[in-house]
Amino acid sequence: MSTEDNKDDGDDDMTLQEREDWLKARGVEIENPRDRKASRGPSVVDQLRMGLTTTDTNPDDTSIAFVFCPSDDSKPLQTVYLPGSVSVTSPGDALPNYIKAYFASDRNTIDASLLREQATKHFAGGDLAQLAETKLSPAAMNAVAAQGSVETFPLVHPADTNHFQGVYIYLDEVGLLKKLPHNSRASQIAHACGYNPPPNFYGDVFLGRVETKPKMKNIPFVAGIDTDRGAEWMQRAVSENLLWQQEMNELTGQMGKTQPTQVGTDGKEAVEDEFKWTQDEDEIEIVLMNDTPWDKKTIKITFLARSIHIKYQGIDKVSIPLYGSVDVDGCTWTLDGNKRLVITCEKANSGEMWPRIKV
Repeated sequence: MSTEDNKDDGDDDMTLQEREDWLKARGVEIENPRDRKASRGPSVVDQLRMGLTTTDTNPDDTSIAFVFCPSDDSKPLQTVYLPGSVSVTSPGDALPNYIKAYFASDRNTIDASLLREQATKHFAGGDLAQLAETKLSPAAMNAVAAQGSVETFPLVHPADTNHFQGVYIYLDEVGLLKKLPHNSRASQIAHACGYNPPPNFYGDVFLGRVETKPKMKNIPFVAGIDTDRGAEWMQRAVSENLLWQQEMNELTGQMGKTQPTQVGTDGKEAVEDEFKWTQDEDEIEIVLMNDTPWDKKTIKITFLARSIHIKYQGIDKVSIPLYGSVDVDGCTWTLDGNKRLVITCEKANSGEMWPRIKV
């Protein structure tokens, strides 16, 4: 060994960068965190939050397109990319793990009152499903939510008729509990796929395609092409989902069952402290009962886009801050009998099913 090599090899005064450069100059392969991040490509947070364009992401031939669908309708759908290096090292569907950092970056916290309301309901999957059965508290849920928790919703299931290619929505599992805004475009896409009434999705979501045979892997799904109502997969989705549901019903012995109903639908009243209510795709109906016959002349109801205020005999009786918007011109009230006050309001966004009546 030369004197120079011996000196460099044993020089304790060398910085980490100097040692790394010295080893690389002698053919030693070293991957530091900076190199590893660069080789994996930009994260989805980098692609979306730092304003990178499609060109900036510089996808290579192995990158896989998927779609970002913001809850803000004024913002366009955007094609983003799953780096090929990520899909190769993550067998199966790599999107949940890749995009969970985006939901973790959301600083909204879980609403404790909504948590209590939803505590008896089943979380669809992910880290929170087990947590809901054990230590269900706002602090515990927020600890998990801070790490990012992704729920996957099938827009169409893989089948031989679609070459075993399923299309999915990826959403924040606790978007409802964070009071994130309704994502109307995601619900409209689900409606086009045969979900009626369509599910509610909260906050920003992603859409992607997964092929399950001969092996499970992510395949491209492009904004403006695959999200168009005329896309071939969407045209087939209604019949394919119906067939899938029928097959599942046969396997489970639940013939005739379709998708779960939304709250206040199918004529089943949802009960609040002061009233009961029902809904369909176009309207909400609120019913207030009185112990004695209503005096119609002293009923005063004020309709606003996001609230209803009821006064009776000059006294505030009920104020309802609404979850969604209503068309004020399409709101009416009447007395059904003498003890049943019925309020009917047209929804401003027809087809939107509300998970609850109060904001």
